[in-house]
Amino acid sequence: MSAGRVLVTGGTSGIGAAICRRLAADGWHVAVAGRSVERASALAAEVGGVAIVGDNTDPTHDPVADAARALGGLDAAVLNAGVILDADLLSTPDADWDLLLHVNVLAVQSQALAARAHLAATGGSLLFTSSDAGVWGEAPIAAYSVTKRMVLAMARCLAAEWGPQGIRVNALCPGDTAPGMLTTTTGRRAPGTSDGWLPPPLGQIVEADDVAAAAAFLLSGEARRISGVGLLIDAGMRSSSTGFTAAQEASS
Repeated sequence: MSAGRVLVTGGTSGIGAAICRRLAADGWHVAVAGRSVERASALAAEVGGVAIVGDNTDPTHDPVADAARALGGLDAAVLNAGVILDADLLSTPDADWDLLLHVNVLAVQSQALAARAHLAATGGSLLFTSSDAGVWGEAPIAAYSVTKRMVLAMARCLAAEWGPQGIRVNALCPGDTAPGMLTTTTGRRAPGTSDGWLPPPLGQIVEADDVAAAAAFLLSGEARRISGVGLLIDAGMRSSSTGFTAAQEASS
């Protein structure tokens, strides 16, 4: 499909902001969704889009309806908002599980369902942000890893269910990315935090613009026969166990 009207949740920082900027540059009309009035408004003004403000933990927040109203409909939705927790499974409190599941899975599912009718009307596309941690389990961020696996499975299930309605559904699976996620279950990380990153086989960490380029492709008409894909964007880090081991050895 050609560029049209798109909602990007979690659009005010990191990967989400890069996606907003790239899609706007490609001619999309962008609804920038996030929790901060200041950040959403500033980025919306920068890209010539509209700001959608709300918190995914608020059951009354409906970014899909707000974006469709502001843009006059939707041709695509990038459901990118999420939270992370640096903890293994045994160290993850129930309250953090609840928040991770609500924001990373249940809110995403609700927003996908809300977008379906809009996307079916336009032959549109739905794009989730999963993670390389949703492809391979990562013990240091285990609960987050589980929720991102669920997002990846959701994308594949909806691709099968909604394909007959003309809706394509795919997922981005970024590896370590700079700038990365800011929102944790307990607050926000300092921008630029990169603890524990290893140099990937290609030698440079993935940048948010790299993920945005992948998003632009998957939403474009050039990807019109691509659905149900979880696209790994990790500079080769997980291409093989030997590649990951080599990266570990190079950093030691």
